[in-house]
Amino acid sequence: MKPFFCAGLFVLIAGSLQGQVLSQLETSVKKDLDASVRELAAIRDSIKEEKIPLAQRVSELEAELRQKRREVERIQRLRDNASVDLNRLEDNVKSRREQIDYMANLVSEYGRAFEVRLDLSESQRMKAEFERFDDISNNSELSKSQKLEAQIGIIEAALKRVDELVGGMVFDGRAVTPGGVYEDGKFAIIGPSVYFASSQSEVAGLSLSAGSLEPSVFPLVPEMDAGIREMIETGKGLAPIDVTLGNALALKREEQTMVQHIRAGGIWMYPILGFALVSLLTAIFKAFEIYSVKMPPHGALHEILQPLNAGKDAEARARAEAIEGPAGKMLLDAVIHADESKELVEEVMYESMIEVQPKLERFLQFIAVTAATAPLLGLLGTVTGMINTFKLITIFGTGDAKSLSSGISEALITTEFGLIVAIPALILHALLSRRAQGILANMERLAVSFVNGMNRKN
Repeated sequence: MKPFFCAGLFVLIAGSLQGQVLSQLETSVKKDLDASVRELAAIRDSIKEEKIPLAQRVSELEAELRQKRREVERIQRLRDNASVDLNRLEDNVKSRREQIDYMANLVSEYGRAFEVRLDLSESQRMKAEFERFDDISNNSELSKSQKLEAQIGIIEAALKRVDELVGGMVFDGRAVTPGGVYEDGKFAIIGPSVYFASSQSEVAGLSLSAGSLEPSVFPLVPEMDAGIREMIETGKGLAPIDVTLGNALALKREEQTMVQHIRAGGIWMYPILGFALVSLLTAIFKAFEIYSVKMPPHGALHEILQPLNAGKDAEARARAEAIEGPAGKMLLDAVIHADESKELVEEVMYESMIEVQPKLERFLQFIAVTAATAPLLGLLGTVTGMINTFKLITIFGTGDAKSLSSGISEALITTEFGLIVAIPALILHALLSRRAQGILANMERLAVSFVNGMNRKN
């Protein structure tokens, strides 16, 4: 019984202790819960007290944020507007620079064109303006606007010239007289015509600029020259008007003799002319040689065959000897061998034709070679002339066409004479070859007729 009693007692004591512990724990938890509730209530009261100021602060911050955002948006709009204005300003500056460049190029082109269009006499008078214009245009230290401002002076000079030209203009200058001497005098420009009267001699006339680097005087008849001098000196008088603006006189001065024309063709003109001379002499010789060949008259073959077929060989031989030329020799050889077979007679006559053919056709190939070689020499002269032209372009540029005329003349003149030599040579070769072939064809016809006309029994 004791063990069971002890165990029950132990259980009772443990249950009692556990109840006490639980009671103590419950009491402690209630105290903690009450403290927590009180603390929660205090915290809630504190939150209630702090909530209104915080809400007001949040509202203030939100209002400040909205204001900052509006300020940022305003600044962004200002920045965007400033960027647009800056781009517009840059485009405007770029456009102005392009306009300045365009105007500078226009003024530069106008200045050069103005200098080219002027008569040589006026170029003397305005030499200082043109030199200043060139110096400004080639000065790399000046800005484009400075160049443009300085280049406007050439436009002012051109406008001043227009005012001076109204009613005619007289100015001092120098010109080359027909004797090749520089003489001082006065120029007069009336419309498109330019006149000159020397103050050192009695020379007067039209002033020409074409084909020269200096103005030159072209005298007319004495009466017109006197009228030109009177007009220049007194402002009144009769002066001739050149409706071609000097072109007719310039062309007259540029006319060349045949020798000058040939010399302008350069070194290749000499072989071309050499071929032409030899070919011409050969053609004359061959024409005399070929056209002097005599053919048997009509009926001569019948006069030979009739006695030959009748057995009268001596009479037939005498008639064959009476015929001149290679055809007569061929018929004579045929009569001599008439007693042989027809095949042998044919061979004899063919041999005679073969003997004549080289004599008829000799030197004809040289004429053909001339017809083929002359254009090639002309082409060679064209190539060398163009090479010289490009050399001049390298040195002087393309602004002055007069400096290029020598090379171009050489190129064209050699081609011209190459064709002039080749075309007649080709025609002469064709005519002479046809004539030679005609003689051989007639001899062949006579040979066939002779063989067919023979009826002797061999």
